[in-house]
Amino acid sequence: MTKKIAYVYREDGKLSLAAAEYERIETESTDDEIRREALLVAAELYAEDHNRSQALAVYRRYVGYFPQPVEVHLETRNKIAEMLKAQNDKDGYIHELIQIVAIETAAGKERTPRTRFLAAKASLVLAELTYEQFIAVKLVKPFEKNLRKKRDHMKAATKSFNALMAYEIGETTAAATYYLAEIYAHFCKALLASERPAGLSPIELEQYELAIEEQAYPFEEQAIAVHEKNLELIAVGVYNEWIDKSLQKLAVFIPARYDKPEEDSSVVTSLDTFAFVLERPSASETEAVAGGDDGTSPSRRAVTAGTGKTERTEAPKPATAEPPLTPAAGEPPSAAVVDQTLSGGHDQGGMTDVAEKKNP
Repeated sequence: MTKKIAYVYREDGKLSLAAAEYERIETESTDDEIRREALLVAAELYAEDHNRSQALAVYRRYVGYFPQPVEVHLETRNKIAEMLKAQNDKDGYIHELIQIVAIETAAGKERTPRTRFLAAKASLVLAELTYEQFIAVKLVKPFEKNLRKKRDHMKAATKSFNALMAYEIGETTAAATYYLAEIYAHFCKALLASERPAGLSPIELEQYELAIEEQAYPFEEQAIAVHEKNLELIAVGVYNEWIDKSLQKLAVFIPARYDKPEEDSSVVTSLDTFAFVLERPSASETEAVAGGDDGTSPSRRAVTAGTGKTERTEAPKPATAEPPLTPAAGEPPSAAVVDQTLSGGHDQGGMTDVAEKKNP
């Protein structure tokens, strides 16, 4: 009888009343399949009727009652996250993203291309927060304290973006590559704009400026190299906003090469239909950009979808320069005061991906 009432309300456009009947179905049924379906239908009807608060409440009941199947559970949490974002509930939004990542990571055999896609999207937003924290730190007095703080945020950000590669999702892989390049570019600018010690003579200031430039520009070179890695995806027919952003950055760095009129191209405009398969080298072969223990990155192997042709290229090695520690007044930074914990002086294996046609 309740189902018939719900149907009548729904056909009559009284969506919230129909949703309430589906909620009643859930409470009266002992069949979990019926309960799951009833709650999801109720929430969708509330949302369609712009009753967002009730829709959110029903979605929360669903994820509280039914952790399986994992894919449906994560889809529902993703809807909750988007609703909280629309309400400007940042803390709630971030909490849901953290839950999505944690649940998907622990899902084991229940992981699917779709769950990876949802977790990768959530991880990207969380990684972007670490990037924002990194760029917020200014290299001003007390210089040593702020340099160490910025270095720590740099390590956290590079670790977060490197972790995105494991999802093997094209969109987020391109985004992570873009942000890794921008981390290098920003650190170069931050060093060049850092506050200078007081009381330097003109000669000492000139020496200081030259030493800062020696420390900074290798980071710019690394930024260019990593942005160029994003452009390699164009060769396999892949193009999206992150690759376009890398191209725009390169047009500023090297205008003679990249700031040219656009030409018509038949490239794919999204990476949503591509998965990235990573070849992971052994821990002895590579270490993370920021010197962590778990930041290994694979070499690049680009396979054109549907052709089976493979093109192997090596990703750039990281910049060997590292941010200087605080020099004494009037003393320019030098290799003797470089903080070895930033990258450990080790080469990084290439960030790499194999583009294969696949819908997440």
